[in-house]
Amino acid sequence: MQKLSIILSFPSPSDHLCGLAFENGNLWYSDGKESRIYKLDPEKGKQLKVYDIPSVNTSLSFYEGYLWQVTGEGYMAGPKAVTKISVKDGTVAEDIPLGDESKYIAGIEVQGDTLWVSLEEKARLQLRKMYTNEIIRDFKVEPRIAGIVSKDAILFYCEFNQQLLVEIDPESGEERNRYKLEGSPTGLTRDGENIWYNDYTGKKICKVKPDKMY
Repeated sequence: MQKLSIILSFPSPSDHLCGLAFENGNLWYSDGKESRIYKLDPEKGKQLKVYDIPSVNTSLSFYEGYLWQVTGEGYMAGPKAVTKISVKDGTVAEDIPLGDESKYIAGIEVQGDTLWVSLEEKARLQLRKMYTNEIIRDFKVEPRIAGIVSKDAILFYCEFNQQLLVEIDPESGEERNRYKLEGSPTGLTRDGENIWYNDYTGKKICKVKPDKMY
């Protein structure tokens, strides 16, 4: 198994590393203890903006002008929602309940009227309908799945304990590639050519590049 070398890293702006999202050249980072979302310069990690968002919990995504943050009270403490937030001013547009077993949700990736979610303790990766939570696809994956990122024919997830980045086929769930990462990965995003992840134990944000990006 190939171990991916870190191209770039910088210290996280806080200690409870949760989600990551990439938007128009900006890197967004969320902290579940502070209940904050930070806009960062992806070259140096400089803080450009900070939004206070109630009940930030686990993962973050970006889609069409909005950040989509999983929210809820504590780790596996109760139902979760996805909160839709304007990147311009941090205004909350709506909170969308994530349905049954939502307390297990760690990762999220919004794609219009659908979203991918990872159920950490259930070791499942699901494609769902937005608002209804109807399950379209349901794949068994490695335990302790955390962040996910998807675009077109590419789908990656990271696994916390085994320090893995795993690529699967989003149609069939068949594994394509797996890579070893440094540290314990949580949030996950991509900037086109590169993958970014939060190293929770190392308290840093890292950029890597798999050999093959579909």
